Amino acid sequence: MEFDDGFAWLITWTTYGTWLPGDPRGHVSPVLQANATYLKRRNTPGVEWAAADERTRKRSRALQRFETVCLDDDEACAAAKSIADAAASRKWLVLRGAVMPTHVHVVLRGAGADGSAISRALKGVSQAGLSDHRGASRRWWTRGGSERGLRGARAIAAGIQYVADQKGILAEIIDNQSRRVNPAGR
Repeated sequence: MEFDDGFAWLITWTTYGTWLPGDPRGHVSPVLQANATYLKRRNTPGVEWAAADERTRKRSRALQRFETVCLDDDEACAAAKSIADAAASRKWLVLRGAVMPTHVHVVLRGAGADGSAISRALKGVSQAGLSDHRGASRRWWTRGGSERGLRGARAIAAGIQYVADQKGILAEIIDNQSRRVNPAGR
């Protein structure tokens, strides 16, 4: 795939309770220190993630108010469809999106300059879509996430490839069209 030079967003967020501050995979959240103060969060491009921290992870788990969420196939499809529909209605273009059991990645164009507003919109519509699908309201997503600007054709193509190469994709979005992914076929 080739793209004109331009700009796109890579928006990422996690399901509730599955990637807590202090996580062994690393994290960008504040770190709880021994003196009960927190080190500032590290969600800045070029800054290393904070390493695993058991004290921070245990505190985060203790503060968790809702059940941990891992999406199943049908829930992932509901989330993908709501994201695709919302993008199309706003005249945004989801170049590539992937919904996995514990997180979502979306590469999109034409959505404006405010990455956090775009993220809130996508999370909000998918939150509503999932609750409608389930027939009950619940907390599906964590607060925050990552909004990374992709500048130029190379960066956009790399972002699309990164999303396409994710392991465990249950549903995907390509050019605002959502579809279930057959895990056996991946």
